[in-house]
Amino acid sequence: MASTSPRPLAGTRVLDFTWSVAGPTMTRYLASLGAEVIKVEWPRNADPMRSAMYLGDEQHKTLNNGSFFANLNVGKRSLTVNLRTEEGLAVIRDLVRECDVVAESFSATVLRRWGLDHAALQQLNPSIVYVSVSGFGHNGPHGDKNTWGPTAQAMSGISAMSGEAGAPPAGWGWSYLDVTSGYMAALGVLTALIRRQRTGEGARLDMSQVEVGISLAGPGLLESAVTGGQLRRRGVPGGNRSVATDGSVVGYRGDTAAPSGAYRTRGGGENDYCTVSVADDGHWRSLKDALGNPAWAENPRYDDPGGRAEHQDAIDTKLAAWMAERDKYEAMDTLQRRGVPAGAVQSGRDRVENDPQLRSRGIFAELEHPHLGTQAFEGVPFRSSTSDYELEPRWPLLGADNDYVLTEVLGYSAETVSRLHEQHILWPEGVPANPVVERSLW
Repeated sequence: MASTSPRPLAGTRVLDFTWSVAGPTMTRYLASLGAEVIKVEWPRNADPMRSAMYLGDEQHKTLNNGSFFANLNVGKRSLTVNLRTEEGLAVIRDLVRECDVVAESFSATVLRRWGLDHAALQQLNPSIVYVSVSGFGHNGPHGDKNTWGPTAQAMSGISAMSGEAGAPPAGWGWSYLDVTSGYMAALGVLTALIRRQRTGEGARLDMSQVEVGISLAGPGLLESAVTGGQLRRRGVPGGNRSVATDGSVVGYRGDTAAPSGAYRTRGGGENDYCTVSVADDGHWRSLKDALGNPAWAENPRYDDPGGRAEHQDAIDTKLAAWMAERDKYEAMDTLQRRGVPAGAVQSGRDRVENDPQLRSRGIFAELEHPHLGTQAFEGVPFRSSTSDYELEPRWPLLGADNDYVLTEVLGYSAETVSRLHEQHILWPEGVPANPVVERSLW
């Protein structure tokens, strides 16, 4: 049963200049904890995620029907104000005085050019928490450079650790550092708010995606320090194996796990696999029991980890034949019940529709979006008996909250708001319906 207690950040207001993935991930989590997040944009330079993975064809694409954007920005409000005008900047300065946090994910020079660097923000609101998320942080020789998640991953060292031996670094399939940096930045904001509660002082938080990535490169740094070598160049085995064909252990934890890999299951789809990792003799006995103790598995050469690693190709052939006859979930359940570490390879659809654990914990919330209809949105990955972390069915539709922000938050008069509209300082709700419309209006 959901708690009726206020959410932890209830009463906290965030002025959100973030865009793309890393910054919006941070403010999304602040919103899920109860903060009021006001996302500031101008449709001419809107968040590029509004045009990515949208619903419908190109003709019907709008800046409000991007599904990826909607998931990244659930729970937020929208303010559309032209910051290339002094009147628009005046609105932002007034908002800074009413906010607890200013968040941005631009390069280091952007807020400085607007006259909204940390020193200026402190003049407006001495207790403000100013957090920036960027590739390198805002100082140092790379401080003014732009990055994306994949380039930050390369600079952090984790791309060099991935891929097959003798081939170029493969990188990571997803912009992992965009998401992880958002989580870490949200944690930084929480610590700054706790400190402010105790001292009354604001804070300047400078998040570097590359530095977040270094925490994932520990094995590579250790390998270089101890041996002078690189993990990938030692002969990374294919699949999920931890032991190369020459017998060398290359798993990050040093495990001699065999068999260990992803095995094709019945169905033949691109995600029809089940992974297995047999790390010790107990796992091996459990695997034999799950397979019905076949005669081939009683070969004495398989009785110890070294022997299984040496003959892992032969074992894999037999295990692959067993897997091919079963659905991936059937295989996983059969193995797990016997104590064998195993997991089905799940697609996005599997996670939303088929995973009973995620369904039981309610990680996906069914919400009604004004342009996308009823969709599943990602919730927060933790639960509490003292707070309700349910997502609010609110999205930053362009300009939809202009009147709320200007009249209820800032106390502007109707005449002032009307004047801002007439001077094109604000962008009204529902316009543009299509980027082509925007170009025709300006």
